[in-house]
Amino acid sequence: MLKRRALLSGVASMWAFGPAFVHQAVAQSNEIHERFIAQAFSMRDWAVSEGDQAFGAIVVKNGQVVGLGPSRVVTNWDATAHAEMEALRAAGRTLGTHDLSDCILYTTSPPCRMCETAAYWGNIERVYTGRSISDRGKPGYGC
Repeated sequence: MLKRRALLSGVASMWAFGPAFVHQAVAQSNEIHERFIAQAFSMRDWAVSEGDQAFGAIVVKNGQVVGLGPSRVVTNWDATAHAEMEALRAAGRTLGTHDLSDCILYTTSPPCRMCETAAYWGNIERVYTGRSISDRGKPGYGC
């Protein structure tokens, strides 16, 4: 009950600034997501240009890209080198940790069970997929 009241209070305070403020905040958020999903699609295009499968992903923390992931399944002869896995691995190396809390995963398509579970174990905060920027929420275990 207290959580709900706090949530409603936060929404009410946003509306105190007026609908234009809320619309501007949503528009800025959408622009950010569009920019990052475009980078995931750039990874997909790079993978294809290298002779791999058409998948791409990136990991973002605090508005900065920390992991790039073109699919490398074919070029590395590695069944686990999905774009999401490559992006998660790169983010771990960049940040120097396996704990990717506060990170967001952007992918060109919904992650498979392996990739979703890896994102779960890495503590990824949210997953966004596709050109429509579908918010898949927090990754689950073995989904």
